Amino acid sequence: MARKAVVFPLIGAFAALMAGCAVMDTGAFNRLQDDMEGLKKEVSVLKTAPPPAPVLAAERADADDIRSVRKSFADMNSDLDRMRTDQLAVTTRMDDARVEMQRITARQDAQDRALQEIRGNADRMKEIEKRLAALEERVGKLAAAAPAAPVPAPAAAPAPESPREWKSPEEMYEVAVGEVKGGNPKKGRETLNEFVAKYPGHKLIPNALYWKGEAFYAEKDFENAILTFQDVVDKYPRGEKAPDAMYKQGLSFLSLKDRKNARVLLDLVQKKYPKSKAAGMAKTKLKEIR
Repeated sequence: MARKAVVFPLIGAFAALMAGCAVMDTGAFNRLQDDMEGLKKEVSVLKTAPPPAPVLAAERADADDIRSVRKSFADMNSDLDRMRTDQLAVTTRMDDARVEMQRITARQDAQDRALQEIRGNADRMKEIEKRLAALEERVGKLAAAAPAAPVPAPAAAPAPESPREWKSPEEMYEVAVGEVKGGNPKKGRETLNEFVAKYPGHKLIPNALYWKGEAFYAEKDFENAILTFQDVVDKYPRGEKAPDAMYKQGLSFLSLKDRKNARVLLDLVQKKYPKSKAAGMAKTKLKEIR
């Protein structure tokens, strides 16, 4: 490059001299020839001379700069790779956080629905309690209007002997229930009263009270039937006869043309004893009277 920088000016000067030769005199021409010869020698010397040292130093400086640029570019690529890795990790964490937020939102929605359902159930329970209070008032009025129960004989007085001797409490119970089912509810009810008085702690007492209510129901004494069935529900709410007693209370009110309290009882059977057979019968009966 340095050689060319010297040669090109010389050639330019030579061309300029040649262009002016038409107007120069002979002496000037000779001088020009001498100058040309001198220039040619200088050019020849320049062509054979080694490149100047400063040029080599500049080339080394350029090479160092290139290596420095390449190193900087490699460092930038490494930094870019690290940034990409960090960005991927951040994106992954954001995705995990988004999924967790969706789970939290879903749980919150489920809790809100459960809370709304609980509130709805509480409102329904308040309504049922209100209706039940009215029903209890109705039952109380029926109890007040019912004839007074016979006063039991004093404890010291000997009990009248039964015209029939029973082999066991179970036999007495079975005969009494058979009389209620067989069309003699009054006789069956009397035997059940005797059974309750004689065996007050027997496991069949809840059943005996229930069938006593059935006897009143068969006699169309619906007020006393309601009261007797209420004894079963109050004293043995977890017994197997409690759902049936509540269902028959509903039917008793229906027989008294009291549809409002009948619906309350039939609806209560389904809510309090949803898995019982009585609940299914109550549901069917409600469809008939609504």
